[in-house]
Amino acid sequence: MAWIGKWLFAVGVIHSFFGFVFMRGTLAVLWSEQLWNTVNGQPRREAVFWFLMTGALFLIVGVLVDALEKRGIAIPCVVAWLFAFSTVLGVVAMPISGLWLLIPSVAGMFFQRSKCKTEGRPNQLFQADRDPRERGSRPLNSNR
Repeated sequence: MAWIGKWLFAVGVIHSFFGFVFMRGTLAVLWSEQLWNTVNGQPRREAVFWFLMTGALFLIVGVLVDALEKRGIAIPCVVAWLFAFSTVLGVVAMPISGLWLLIPSVAGMFFQRSKCKTEGRPNQLFQADRDPRERGSRPLNSNR
């Protein structure tokens, strides 16, 4: 079942919603100053910018992961490992945050891959699986 991309997209929606609702005062000031060069050197404004940028990135990654899942293409191991590392780092640095919402998607990526290891081939970690409709590729549920 393809759910990881949808989960990440939902996290992006929630993240963006909270940003627009709870930071609307700062956003209104940025808008009134016409946005151009209104962020640098002002911590509150930088926080708002990065909060909304992160929400947008979760939306983008969610759409991409969902497209892979719908085509039966496994998420590359390197993406799963980088996402896991980023999530753990974020949860450790900011335990009182919504970063905990990423843990199910990380677990899903590794569960989906179930063979996320290099098996003696170093560059296998960085190779994306091909579309299962192509000759010589394998679908997600096949055994190696």
